[in-house]
Amino acid sequence: MADADESVLPPPAPPPGTSAGRGPLGMPGGQDRSYQVDIMVCAVITAVIGTVFVALRFYTRRVIINVLGWEDWLILAAQIFTIAMCGGFIHEAVLGHGQHSWLVPVENLGPLNKTGWYTIFFYELSRCCAQISITMLYIRIWNVPWARRAAYALLAVVVIYNVLTIVMVLTACVPLAAFWDFELLSRGAYCHNKSMWWAKTYLQVIVDFLIYLLPMPVIIRVKFQTRQKVLLFVLFAMGFFICALSLVRVYILKITANSVDFHFDNIPTALWSCIETNATVVVACNMTMKPLLAKWFPNLMAPGGDGNEQNRQGDAGVADLSGRVPTIGSGPSRPIVGQQQPWMFVGVGGDDEREKSSSKSVSIKF
Repeated sequence: MADADESVLPPPAPPPGTSAGRGPLGMPGGQDRSYQVDIMVCAVITAVIGTVFVALRFYTRRVIINVLGWEDWLILAAQIFTIAMCGGFIHEAVLGHGQHSWLVPVENLGPLNKTGWYTIFFYELSRCCAQISITMLYIRIWNVPWARRAAYALLAVVVIYNVLTIVMVLTACVPLAAFWDFELLSRGAYCHNKSMWWAKTYLQVIVDFLIYLLPMPVIIRVKFQTRQKVLLFVLFAMGFFICALSLVRVYILKITANSVDFHFDNIPTALWSCIETNATVVVACNMTMKPLLAKWFPNLMAPGGDGNEQNRQGDAGVADLSGRVPTIGSGPSRPIVGQQQPWMFVGVGGDDEREKSSSKSVSIKF
C-alpha cells in the first residue's frame, strides 16, 4: 500500500529562487516538460549528417581523384570522437540531464558528472583533429611560399593550443576522479577554476577565426570565372559559420554558468555542442567536395556554363593573376599518389628561383 501511495505523490517542489514554469533560455516548458528526448534526437541527427559528409569526402578523395592524405584520416578521427561525444550526451539524457535538477535521482549525479567529463574530452579531441585536418589541407593544396609559411605557423598555433587544452581537460581535477566524486572534492581536491575554462573557450574562438580567415587572401589574389570564384568563396567562407556557432555556444555557457538548475538550463549547451562539432566536420568536408560537385553537376562547375569546356582545357579554371591558363606542370606541394592532383592547387613554384622565374603568378587547380 505504501508503494501505491508513493506512486501518486507529486514531484518535488523546485528549490527557492527557481521557477518551474519556464524552459531553458526562455523555451516553452516547465517542471512537467523534459528535454531528454530532444537531446537524444539532436545528437543522433547531427551525428548522422556529419558521418554522411565524411563518407562523401572519402568517396570523393579515394574514388574520384584517388588522393588520400593525413588530413582525411584526421577528419575521420574527428567524426569518430564527435559520435562518441554525442553518445555521451545521450547517456547523460538517460541519466536525467534535460529535466529539472531537483528531479534527477541523487544516485545519478556522480555518473552524470563522469559522463560530462567524457563528453568534454571527446569534444576537445574532435575539435583538435578537425582544426589540424583543415590546416594540413591548406598546406597540401598551396604552393605559394608566403601562404605555406602562414599555414605552417597556424598549424603550430593549433597544435600547441590543442595540446594545452587536452592536458587541461585531463587535469580538470587532481585527482581526476574528483570531477565526479563529491567526497574527494570535499576533501580538498584541486580543480581548475572557471577563469581557466573561460580563457580556453575564448582562445578557441580566436583560433577558429584564424583558421577560416587564412584562405581569404589567397582566394582574392586569383582570377577565376565568376561562378567558380563564388563557389570557392562559399566553400571556404562556410567556416565563419562555425565561428558564429562557437560564439552562440559561448553566450549560452556565459548565461548558464551560475545556474542553480544546471541539468535543465544547460540543455542548449548540449544541443549546440552537437551542432557545432558536426558542423565543423561538415565544413571541413565541403572544402574537398568540388570534384564530387563536378561529377554530379558538370554544367555548374564548367566555366561559362559549358559542360564540355572543362574537358577541352584539361583543367578548367586554372589561372594566374594575369588570367592566363597555365599547364598542370607547376609542381604540387608534395608528390601526389594516384592519377590526379588535388581538386584545388595554389602555387607559384617550389623555391625562390622558381618563384622569380614565374613572375610571382598564382594558380589554382580548381
